Amino acid sequence: MGNAKKFYYEPRENESLSAEVVTAVAKAHDEDVLEQEWVISEDINSDALDGLFQERNLNMTLTFEADGATVTIIADRYGNPQIKIESHRNDSMTRSL
Repeated sequence: MGNAKKFYYEPRENESLSAEVVTAVAKAHDEDVLEQEWVISEDINSDALDGLFQERNLNMTLTFEADGATVTIIADRYGNPQIKIESHRNDSMTRSL
């Protein structure tokens, strides 16, 4: 994964985490959320993802592959998640979303 572009996305508290992952993947690939072809349910159970991080009391990391990217969700000691996208579509570059 040496040529992966890394993107960091801070999820909004009023949105489901699965919706925020969809947004982060779209932004990482410079795509419109509504026009992207990827569907989250093809790679992960979105209800389980939302439920896992819903209580916001877990210090944990979850990683899965989705739409040409590695998605990592990291919850800090307070359970606040941050989404990291490593896009394998383009040359190496790092930016924040």
